[in-house]
Amino acid sequence: MKDFSNLTFDKVTIVMTSMSRWDGEFSSASWSLAKTFAQTQKVIYVDYPFTLLDYFKERKKPSVYARKQALIWGKNSLKPLPQFSPFLYALTPPLMLPINWLPHGMLYNLLSDWNDRRLAKSIKKALKELSENDFIFFNSFNPLYLSKLPKEFKPNAFVYQSRDNIRALELYLRKHGAQKEIEAVRNADESLVTSLMLQKDLEQLSGKKVSYFPNAADFDLFKTAYEKQLEIPEDIKSIPKPIIGYTGNICHRLDYDLIKSICEANPDKSIVMVGPRNHQGHTTINLDEISNLYFTGPKKIEQLPQYLAHFQLLILPFLCNEVTKSIYPLKINEYLASGKPIVATPFSEDIQLFHPLISLEKTHKAFNEAIEAELATDTSQKAELRYLEASKNTWKGRVKLFWELLMD
Repeated sequence: MKDFSNLTFDKVTIVMTSMSRWDGEFSSASWSLAKTFAQTQKVIYVDYPFTLLDYFKERKKPSVYARKQALIWGKNSLKPLPQFSPFLYALTPPLMLPINWLPHGMLYNLLSDWNDRRLAKSIKKALKELSENDFIFFNSFNPLYLSKLPKEFKPNAFVYQSRDNIRALELYLRKHGAQKEIEAVRNADESLVTSLMLQKDLEQLSGKKVSYFPNAADFDLFKTAYEKQLEIPEDIKSIPKPIIGYTGNICHRLDYDLIKSICEANPDKSIVMVGPRNHQGHTTINLDEISNLYFTGPKKIEQLPQYLAHFQLLILPFLCNEVTKSIYPLKINEYLASGKPIVATPFSEDIQLFHPLISLEKTHKAFNEAIEAELATDTSQKAELRYLEASKNTWKGRVKLFWELLMD
């Protein structure tokens, strides 16, 4: 592949797949990148496919019901998203066969190939609808689909991106995903990773060169928390200040013992967590019984600066384990753009690159002491330095890096 003849890079259509959907509950790196590409060129953002089993379980959800015609009949599957860009489209693929329960072997491979051909066919249909022939296929961490391209699916270039250590994630993903990811790296024209640890791991496992392509932030959006006087969201108006804030998925990555310790060590402060609650099965702590811990539920990315603007300090209380040591957190540059002080655990090489702009502490005692110290010693000069660091890590800059890596 890598046929760039007669192509203008900032005009060629990008087809992007990922494990998220454009209207999901929390922001994702792939969606942010898609919106940035779409400032200058057509982008087809392919929703993470629903299987027949997914549809049966979730068919009454409004977001699934709205996709019914596309999922079952393949009608109205390509949706323009002019609220984000006149060049951005969301594609809902038809329902796929639920095959992840199958063991490795001939039957799984046969049905996986069938799913891939079905997905590729829906993408080709969307391209035809837009009168586009040339395209770059960008698989942004969805190795369960199109890790090996069907022979009739011929992009000008195939780019694969890894954003998490799939070999350390839940069994559902790693069962087939671990091997599929190595297959994707070997088949891709260019492979990208968002963390230094992932780069080492995948180069060793695949035997191929892998490029470092870290996450970034929508700086123009998140800098408003630093530059403007934003209105306080209604759901936190009555919460006592000062507020220690967290934004993002409340999931398996978080250290809930540490969160409980933060709440207990700071009874004069409120801890507010903004994001979907997916902690069931990951802690035995009854978080709802902690009096100074508050949850707002999921918010759209466009709403997050309002929350950051009214938090006094931000935290990244991640576990330090096999999953998190390969994470470059999407939220770190969003946090920095707000100018607010930040305390995190030293979970990865990537987060450690931001010290001493942020405090990094592993033990509960040291983490809580860092919270007090950051609040007591914060200055406008420190806030500006954080803001300026975020300005170096923008999605626009990552798009520029993408083309440089692809043309190298």
